[in-house]
Amino acid sequence: MKRITYRTLALLFCGVMIVSLIAARPLMPEASAPSTHTLLAESQAAPIARAPAVVQPHPAPRPTRAYARGLADDVPRAPKTPAKRPVPRPAPAHIPGKGPRMRGTLVTQTARLDLYVGKNTFSADVIAARAAKFERVLIAAEDYFGTTLKRRVSVGFYRTPPKRGVRGMAYTDSGQVEVYYRSDEDIGRATTIVMHELGHHLEAQRYGEENQRLADTILHEGLATWIASIRWLDQCGASSWRERAQQLKAAGVPLRLRTAERSGADNAYELWASFVDYLSRQYGWKAFDALYASGRGRAPGSANYQRVLGKSLDALTDDWQAWVEQ
Repeated sequence: MKRITYRTLALLFCGVMIVSLIAARPLMPEASAPSTHTLLAESQAAPIARAPAVVQPHPAPRPTRAYARGLADDVPRAPKTPAKRPVPRPAPAHIPGKGPRMRGTLVTQTARLDLYVGKNTFSADVIAARAAKFERVLIAAEDYFGTTLKRRVSVGFYRTPPKRGVRGMAYTDSGQVEVYYRSDEDIGRATTIVMHELGHHLEAQRYGEENQRLADTILHEGLATWIASIRWLDQCGASSWRERAQQLKAAGVPLRLRTAERSGADNAYELWASFVDYLSRQYGWKAFDALYASGRGRAPGSANYQRVLGKSLDALTDDWQAWVEQ
């Protein structure tokens, strides 16, 4: 009886263990949706209507201030145009020898100028101290006009002019300049006159002695004054020759060209410089050069304005006046 009982208990225990093992087994997984590459491989199958997938981009982390600053440094940028630096002009070539001998004492020589001093004018020490400045105003005049001096010029300072009111004379055929000032007068204004007279030498250099000798005085004196613009306008307190003509008109000086000297030599030179400035801007330097070379004498209006520019001097004067008054 006991054997039967033991066998029965053993069989019962085994049955319970088998049932427990069956219950613990995992169920078979359900069929899952195929992965993307599987869908691509089964492209021949009938398509399944699906809502289009919306891809949400992952926002980049917002950089901190310090990081943003560093990131900006790493981002390639268009190179900035470097600021143009003034190119220093090389020193003018020294013209050997001496310029024409002038009365008075030879004080010093620059690269292209011989400086003389007469009696009762600026002292030799004043002129010697100013020598480099005279050379610089020559360079400035050359740069402004686009013409370079090719021979030495002698510049003499004297007290008594050949005619009352004259401040300077240019002798372009002999390479000389005379400037007339007393010892107690302004050396700065005398320097401007030197620049103006050297402008006449540059005219002769550019157009030739014969054309310069026959140049219409409006163009001849107006151009030399225009060449000295850097210093002359500064002394007038004007930024341009148009503005200077406006100042003169406001002061009661009539805007006329043929008879400008009735208002004084300086006023005439400034009005003529304004006219030169207008012509060079309106017609260009090629036309202006041809006009200058068409002169038939010093008389105002002797240049052939009609042939070169297609208008008479009077018509051009009207145009210039309108330009000034704009």
